[in-house]
Amino acid sequence: MSCNNNIKVSSNSCKTELKVSSDCSNANLTVACGGAQGPAGVGVPEGGAAGQVLAKIDGTNYNTEWRDEEVSLSWIDVAGDVEYTGVETTIASGEVSECDYKGGTIYRFINSTNNVNGYSIEDSFYNDFDGTNLSNLIITRG
Repeated sequence: MSCNNNIKVSSNSCKTELKVSSDCSNANLTVACGGAQGPAGVGVPEGGAAGQVLAKIDGTNYNTEWRDEEVSLSWIDVAGDVEYTGVETTIASGEVSECDYKGGTIYRFINSTNNVNGYSIEDSFYNDFDGTNLSNLIITRG
């Protein structure tokens, strides 16, 4: 037994699927075509800029906002990309080294106090240093 089924669907937005039983006694044709865009969904706020992501504010359904995507850095990510300028400042608790990092200046602080294993109790990078105080911590080795 042979079946002769000639089916042709022409559309850029349709998906066509034809299932015919092995004995040709049963055939099922499914055509799914894309429709017009519907109204904005509940909880999807207007706006957002290129590079932003839609994020939940809390556990409430549909409570969302547009946010800048958070980038997770490790200490190695930062330490591996810095270039030391040679400018170093000694402060009461340790040494601050000025670094070039991705076109800007950041500061590496190494505490002069060591832990029981002989490593500094703090080795961190900061965005700001006024000659005495560091602020805006980027990452600390931990």
